[in-house]
Amino acid sequence: MAAKIEWTAADYAAKNAMAKIIDASALAYRVIAERMGGVVSHVRIGYIHNGEKSPVRLSEFLLICEVCNADPVQTLREIITEARRMELEQQTASTKKPAGERFVDDRQSPEAGHEDIDIDTWAARIKAEDKVNVE
Repeated sequence: MAAKIEWTAADYAAKNAMAKIIDASALAYRVIAERMGGVVSHVRIGYIHNGEKSPVRLSEFLLICEVCNADPVQTLREIITEARRMELEQQTASTKKPAGERFVDDRQSPEAGHEDIDIDTWAARIKAEDKVNVE
C-alpha cells in the first residue's frame, strides 16, 4: 500500500490555483486531457481540480497552464504568496490559546494570578475605580 501523502500549504494553494484556472477555461476535463496529448488523463485532471489523491506535479501544472492559457510564472507567484499566507494563518492559529490558558500579568493588580481572590472585594474595587474614572 502506498504511503499517504501529507499536503503542504503550497499543495493546497496550488490546488486552488489549478481549480481556478480550469474553471476559467470553461473546458471539460476530457477536452483538457485531449489537448495535453493524453499525457494526463481526464480523471487525473478531475483529481487535480478537486484536490483528491496527490498534489499536482510540476509537469501537470505546466501542461494545465499551457492548455488553459494561464501564465505559469504568474500563477506560481500567486501560489507562493497564498501558501505563505496560509502558513502564517496556521502559525497564528496554533499560537492562540483558549481564554483559560492565557497568562495573567501579575503587574496588573496585586490579586491577579492568585487563587485566593475575594470576588466581592474585587468587584467593590472595580466599582470604586469606575466611579473615580467617571467623576
